[in-house]
Amino acid sequence: MDISIHEAQQVEQEGRRFTAAAILAAIVVIASSWFGLFVFLGANSAHGTLQDLREAWIPDVESMTLDLPNLSRLSSVFTADGVLLGQLTERNSQPTPFDEIPNLVIGAVLSAEDEDFMEHSGVDYQAVARALIEDLSGGPKQGGSTITQQVVKQNFVGSESTLRRKVAEATIAIELERRFTKEQILEYYLNSVYFGSNAYGITAAAQEYFGKNLDELTIAEAAALPVPIRNPSLYDLRNDSEIPRRARDAVIDNMVQEGYITAAEGLAAKAGPIATVVHEEFIDLAPQVLIAARDTILNDARFGLGATYLQRKRALFGCPADDSECAGGGGLKVYTTVDFALQEEARRILQEWFPPGTGLPTGAIAMVDNRTGATLVMASGLDFGTDIEAGQRQYDLATKGRRNPGSAFKPFGLVAALEQGIPLNSFWDYSTPQILDFGGLEPWECHNAGTNAPGIRSLEEALYLSTNTVFCQVSIAVGPENIVDVAHRMGIKSPLGAVPAIVLGAQAVSPLEMASAYSTIANYGLRTENYLIERIEDSEGNIVYQHQVESTQVLEPALSAATLRTMEKVISIGTGGRAYIGRPQFGKTGTHEAYRDAWYVGGIPQVTTAVWVGYPDAQVEMRNLTIKGEFVARMTGGSIPAPIWKEFMEIVVADMPVEDFPANPSGFETYYATPRVEMPDVIGLDFDDAVEDLLKVGLDAGIKLVNSDEPEGTVVASDPGPRERVRQGTEVELEVSNGLSPTVVLPNLLGLSQAQAHQQLTQLRDGSRVAFTWVFDEVSTSVASDDGLVQAMVPGPGSVIDENTQVVVTVWRYSP
Repeated sequence: MDISIHEAQQVEQEGRRFTAAAILAAIVVIASSWFGLFVFLGANSAHGTLQDLREAWIPDVESMTLDLPNLSRLSSVFTADGVLLGQLTERNSQPTPFDEIPNLVIGAVLSAEDEDFMEHSGVDYQAVARALIEDLSGGPKQGGSTITQQVVKQNFVGSESTLRRKVAEATIAIELERRFTKEQILEYYLNSVYFGSNAYGITAAAQEYFGKNLDELTIAEAAALPVPIRNPSLYDLRNDSEIPRRARDAVIDNMVQEGYITAAEGLAAKAGPIATVVHEEFIDLAPQVLIAARDTILNDARFGLGATYLQRKRALFGCPADDSECAGGGGLKVYTTVDFALQEEARRILQEWFPPGTGLPTGAIAMVDNRTGATLVMASGLDFGTDIEAGQRQYDLATKGRRNPGSAFKPFGLVAALEQGIPLNSFWDYSTPQILDFGGLEPWECHNAGTNAPGIRSLEEALYLSTNTVFCQVSIAVGPENIVDVAHRMGIKSPLGAVPAIVLGAQAVSPLEMASAYSTIANYGLRTENYLIERIEDSEGNIVYQHQVESTQVLEPALSAATLRTMEKVISIGTGGRAYIGRPQFGKTGTHEAYRDAWYVGGIPQVTTAVWVGYPDAQVEMRNLTIKGEFVARMTGGSIPAPIWKEFMEIVVADMPVEDFPANPSGFETYYATPRVEMPDVIGLDFDDAVEDLLKVGLDAGIKLVNSDEPEGTVVASDPGPRERVRQGTEVELEVSNGLSPTVVLPNLLGLSQAQAHQQLTQLRDGSRVAFTWVFDEVSTSVASDDGLVQAMVPGPGSVIDENTQVVVTVWRYSP
């Protein structure tokens, strides 16, 4: 096979766009294996001309876009107060400008990978020839690829083992050297090549393996760095075998030969082993926020970064160095809503209350801006990481830690009740336990946190005193599905099962969701959509995305105001007194069954904050704990979460003006109406049964014992009487038999008129229900003024009579 320079020049004369050097490079590469030579000869014989060969195998490089990806375009994430949280990347990549890379390091890489890099034009013909000779002689397979060819393979042609790819690689390598300087190509290579252990680029490799900056590396360390490039597994620098050490020593010998170091320096460098450091994970500021920002963008098309997950991923992270089909991406500046200073304060407070690794529970704090919906804080008491024993976790408790909110979910039940016309002054039986039939296989047995005597409690009192048995009845009365609807309308995003116990927090939610939903109450029913991403800018500062506040009126304003006023009493006279911060505020405590989760969620006009306390990996009972010197027999929302909320909020409001909630809207009083009910007929019932009937309709019971022939404990009368309309909350007086025969004591009728005597006896009979009788007798008198007055009575005054008694009353009659 003989192709002359004259034939190559003819190609140029024919107007083709390929250089003689490119064609020669392609030929040399094809001839670098016996199989390649066979195919080449066959192709030349079949086509007969160089023109056919060129068109079949050599790409049209001048029409190609040969741009090197901009590796410095990593997307950055910032907080609302301008703190750089970190950079979003799927790999450890820390691009470094060429003029900041020490000559020692450059010399080590060139000595290992391409010692003639500065002399060749993209293809090292001598290296290819050496590799061909080794192959033909049966020696070990040699690599002839230059650094430029490696860049081409990474970015333009891939690594497919075909002759066509090899031809394209060589041709494009020569064209790349025509378009870019040696420094530009080498800078890209040093910053993009993979060194193993997730380290991309020379700077990342130096920190990964030696924990040093490039200018701190020794000769031995610099020589070791390029060793893993060819095979990161075989030449793993952390491998104790002789394989990576022999490869390092070979690099040192080449560095001596090329004049980068002296022979003495080389000898000293080879004396010691490869001393690497232990792999360490990156430590970012507020990594939970960084991860939340990343996930938010990747899982939502609203940010204008692509319709699909893969498109958004490329826009955010840029392209991996080994993806030849990918170009562009990255370089974004993502601005979040998080206040870093408050985020750090929340984390500090949580770790002071629950030091990691001590066996105590932990906590989470989430805070939102009521007027915009912005997430201001999403802090966890645990550090981010994989060391479980040290108290690290790889998820955020504030946004991903979905737990049972206990009684903190009761406000959603309250809202559902108000929407269905059940007012705050409706009264409920709060006896414990309540056995409730809700249509399930078994009745629902609902208990209060402690024991209490039978009685009634208003819906308002039941909220701020956190009375379970009332809200269990409310859940059945309004329908659990309507409580679910209210919660979702107000801002809860988690799926919720429509079970009666949902009103007691039987379904799991996150602290951020609870803060967002409660902010709807602060806004008098106006829900502002919770968000984390404020804006996104591209690498040139153009705004790609700017958040717009989204608000929807989901609750009637007067209803929301009535709910808020009730929740203000949680702090003033209810279960949340330890959260008091001396300004207008509302809130609610929450304690899940068996003290496994404890909450306090509350707010002021400007912000709403949720505090959760519990164990991170399982719902463990929190009993008999000592926290900050305080013995906690049982963890409740009012015991520890409330004071944590107070401590954090006192920092939040330090420079915040005191504001009050708006005035109560029109129609506010409607929600405080007291319903009327029909007085049940309880006469003839046992007293306990009568009380139960009264409590069921929201009436209280008082007792008056009376003599009666009815069995002891039987109700013989009531006031109000049966079927009268009466307001809930009224105390009904029940007359209850004491088991004694009914008797009465006669009053003194002497000197009264006949009419007055008759009236008193009638009142005595009707009032005592002792059916005695009486008659009037007459005697003459000569005193006119005595006419018609009682002269005598038998039995006499003070006598005890019963229903068999007849009282004889003697009256004077004037006879002149």
